[in-house]
Amino acid sequence: MRAKALYLRGERVTEIRGGADQVSASILAMLRDYFEGEVEELYLDEPPGRAPSRFASLREALVLRFAPLGRAAAARLKERVKGKDFLFVDQSVYGRAVEDARVSEPACRSAVLFHNDERRFYIERAKKTGRWHNLLLLPAIERAERAAAGGAELLVALSARDARELAEDYGREPELVIPAVVADRRKESPERPDPDGADFSMLFAGSAFPPNLEGVRWFVREVMPLVTGRLVVVGRGFEEHRKELESDRVTVAGTVPDTAPYYAVADCVISPIFWGSGIKVKTAEAFMQGKTVVGTAEAFEGYDREAAGGILAQDAATFAAALSRLAANRREGAFSAKARAYYESALSYEAQYRRFSAAMDRLLGRAARQNPGPEAR
Repeated sequence: MRAKALYLRGERVTEIRGGADQVSASILAMLRDYFEGEVEELYLDEPPGRAPSRFASLREALVLRFAPLGRAAAARLKERVKGKDFLFVDQSVYGRAVEDARVSEPACRSAVLFHNDERRFYIERAKKTGRWHNLLLLPAIERAERAAAGGAELLVALSARDARELAEDYGREPELVIPAVVADRRKESPERPDPDGADFSMLFAGSAFPPNLEGVRWFVREVMPLVTGRLVVVGRGFEEHRKELESDRVTVAGTVPDTAPYYAVADCVISPIFWGSGIKVKTAEAFMQGKTVVGTAEAFEGYDREAAGGILAQDAATFAAALSRLAANRREGAFSAKARAYYESALSYEAQYRRFSAAMDRLLGRAARQNPGPEAR
């Protein structure tokens, strides 16, 4: 009899709106492959209208539950998990699901994906953005992450840094560290036109998430006056900041249906990210497209920068020096065989699935599998 799994997340991924969605979509694909389709899905905000209000979220937080995994949702989970062999909890803020599931299915094994150390992230975001009301959720977040660390058989993190921080905070290091899987869309990308005669083109691709927005503002203010060429900013929500950021050398495309044409004409990708947690999925996307990335240490967190040919820049002067060198030798950044090779060997679906399935085999006591399933193909 095939093993049956239940996948739990706050909301369904209907489109990739950011790095977290990309991570979740790839993990779900791996689960479907591993369990050969025997995966049920439970989304806490479905049916529509289940998403809790701010008042309801605060009320649940007072009993140390992170909404939407409140008491009503926990009851739904206890019903849906019956007869399941395995529960995968996507996002550590729902870590109490591990305890809830065992109430009705004691033999059910479980895994929890930490997109980051949420406790640390909420504290950092409050400091950087002034969202001090978010700190009211900290006790519920810590309770959830402790439940995950104390009860799940498998913990999954996205970077070695996150793994270290989780060990410091909760006394357990994740058994599997697996970066985001970015689907290979290189073959669908248009060919890059000859750059001769065109301006040197720098690309930033990422949503207007606070660390991204802060980084782009800094780059426009501090680095653009020091370099030649144009900057194009692509990403959900950036159109709301067009008036602030645009100039004769900065174009804000904002939300676009497809980023591939922008990568195709870019000489390089810039990533001036100075704070955050987890990993930056946009870095993997740039490697997939065979682009040289000029970025901060935070931008490369969780990746082998040297193997990918990335260029480290921590201040305006080092950004300007790296970009000026690329501008003087434009074909060096137009397509980076080193970045593309790193993606294929370390970040592709096939490479990541081998590591994921091996961890699952150890957990469930299965014989090792040799190949990824149909989702990968």
